[in-house]
Amino acid sequence: MTASTSQSVFRNAALVSGLLSRQQLDDALAGLVKEAAAAEQPTTADAISDELLGQRLVDSGYLNRWQVEQLKEGRTKFTLGPYRIVNAIGQGGMGHVFKAEHKLLGRIEAIKVLPKSKSTPEAVAAFQREIRAQAQLDHPNLVRVLYADYEGDTYFFVTEYVPGTDLRKLVRRNGPLPYQTAATIVSQAAEGLHYAHRRGLVHRDVKPGNLLVTPDGRTKITDLGLAWFLMEELESGQSAAARSKSLVGTADYLAPETIREPGKILPVSDVYALGCTLYYAVTGKVPFPGGNTPDKIRRHLDETPLNPLHFNPDLPTGFCDAISAMMDKNPDTRTPTAAAVVELLRPWCDESATRHLMESSPAASGIFQRGSLSAPPPPVQLDETASFVLDDAELAPAQTESPSQISQGTFSVHSELEDTLAGGSAIRRAATRTPAPVSVVLAPRRNRWKAILLLAIVLAVSAAAAAWFAGAF
Repeated sequence: MTASTSQSVFRNAALVSGLLSRQQLDDALAGLVKEAAAAEQPTTADAISDELLGQRLVDSGYLNRWQVEQLKEGRTKFTLGPYRIVNAIGQGGMGHVFKAEHKLLGRIEAIKVLPKSKSTPEAVAAFQREIRAQAQLDHPNLVRVLYADYEGDTYFFVTEYVPGTDLRKLVRRNGPLPYQTAATIVSQAAEGLHYAHRRGLVHRDVKPGNLLVTPDGRTKITDLGLAWFLMEELESGQSAAARSKSLVGTADYLAPETIREPGKILPVSDVYALGCTLYYAVTGKVPFPGGNTPDKIRRHLDETPLNPLHFNPDLPTGFCDAISAMMDKNPDTRTPTAAAVVELLRPWCDESATRHLMESSPAASGIFQRGSLSAPPPPVQLDETASFVLDDAELAPAQTESPSQISQGTFSVHSELEDTLAGGSAIRRAATRTPAPVSVVLAPRRNRWKAILLLAIVLAVSAAAAAWFAGAF
């Protein structure tokens, strides 16, 4: 039988795109018509709904769900250079990311595409800088760039496809990680950063969403779209005044010196962000939850986050001290390099803690709950913000960010685009005022004993009240 396609955008797009042959379409429709007849609900091929047909094509392996949804919208182009686009991975600060198959080699890889709506000369230059910066790196803990090209006015580059998930999703699905798992993941990320730093590249947006964890437990740093190649910038002729007006990164992970002097790009700032990432991994909270962007920036400058023991009492004291050293507000006394982070975390690293991580928990079944935590953590509200590039000329009045703004380098292409982050004048005032004296990031030990004593008193009073209540009745 031959299906009529005159009334269906979906069927026409499927054939024009080349994703589906006429025979495959006819076979799917014939099967649905036959099943309807067997169920004593006779129908025709033209009467089959696009939704029902799409599901049959997915079940048959001809299309995936993402392709079906794109075809329903009438999209017909699923190729880029020598690649066939097979799925959408997400959207980052510099462009859309797709899963693609090389048509000749049959190899699955990831493609990052600069949106045409952002293809200004400045955006293209930044995109090309990103490609060149990443192409110089080859390390097992960094996502590798394999190929770059453009088709018409569409610029793209290809990286290895990394199966697995990111650290943020692991924590959101399973709760705070055991410290051995978190230390191993962050230590591997530090090895990749050390390699990049030695070659003059500072990431500038280190955070849980940019740390990918593979099924065999290897960490790979991704989304270098906000990274700047130091030697190139020094040679670019850009004035210091122009550089000093741009604040790049994610509010939850910004180092104080980055806030005060945005134009000063230091590898040690990545160490601070990595410390914030480790804090999140073992507590399930960003260091300064709640509030808008100016609030978070002010707190990075002036305040001390809650001790990780407040959220995860099973953490070793030395481990908390390591987080404190990485998050020191003073870059001169902070853990100095990514290589030093590797040595600092070595006592708590355990390769077996992350080996077969995803295979052991394919549906995020709670594998991490069986580590140092005695009970599943209560659900927490998202208090993370997304990547941004702040410039004085683009800042709007302060406003509270949506809790749906997540700390992740990529998000669904169907999600709303981020609003322009706000609070320019407040940010500038916070960054230029006299910095507060440097203090230990975590609560001192004597405060821990005060908290323990107070908890003991509360428990004793509660027990006495329960005993009186039982005797009275």
